[in-house]
Amino acid sequence: MTPDEHRFNALVLIFANLQRLMVFHKAVALIGGRELNPDLREQLTSKLDLLNEVVQRSSQSRAVNETDVDAVRPVASYLEREIRAYYDTELTGDLGAQAAFGAAAVFAASYLGDGTMHMGRVFGHDDWVDREMQDKPTLIQLLNQANGTVGSAARSEFPPEIRGYIDHHVRVALGDRDLVMAQVDGLSTMLDGRASRRPFTTT
Repeated sequence: MTPDEHRFNALVLIFANLQRLMVFHKAVALIGGRELNPDLREQLTSKLDLLNEVVQRSSQSRAVNETDVDAVRPVASYLEREIRAYYDTELTGDLGAQAAFGAAAVFAASYLGDGTMHMGRVFGHDDWVDREMQDKPTLIQLLNQANGTVGSAARSEFPPEIRGYIDHHVRVALGDRDLVMAQVDGLSTMLDGRASRRPFTTT
């Protein structure tokens, strides 16, 4: 990839992982019968708004300017800490926490797929778009499952089908941990326009 593609790739990863955190914390709050903490909501919303603005500018110019790179670096640092905390969530014996944890991973995968398609269109990689489009029906099914698990957990209802979905989502999320953390730890390098140690790929 070119330096601008590496930088744009970092934006896609940052946005997807911010959404992971937003979905996780909203699901935990919903399952617990409370509102999401306003300060946490503002933290995440403001960062997502920033990323939306930067992606829009970068899409138009097909380049990520240095001002925007500097603006998103603190968000990358934030993710290094917060994604580790997400993976440190205590899941043993708590189906509600498991539902939130797994749903967050599903939504992150969906946002990552959408971001990859967008990046493919911006930089003319039709093969990336085609691959992600092939995965879209599966992701839609998984999103429906994830929404169902969180809704059921909020009602404290865990029929076998829901338990199966939760178990599957959590196993996939934990299986992806090393890759996700390598991507997050590599964001600073990618924002420099260079490949990280384990860069994101579309395969």
